[in-house]
Amino acid sequence: MERELLEHALYILGATHSPQARPLIEPFLHHPDPEVREEARLAAAEITAASEGLTHNS
Repeated sequence: MERELLEHALYILGATHSPQARPLIEPFLHHPDPEVREEARLAAAEITAASEGLTHNS
């Protein structure tokens, strides 16, 4: 998958705020591309924030 599409998919997964999306995001926290890793980090943070009752606009 192209980097831009992968980043977009990660963004969407984070925007769901669903803890069920976390296992789909976590492998990308170790992706070789730093931009993909950052988007994965933001998506995971979005889910964490939502589960703690906070919201972010990533």
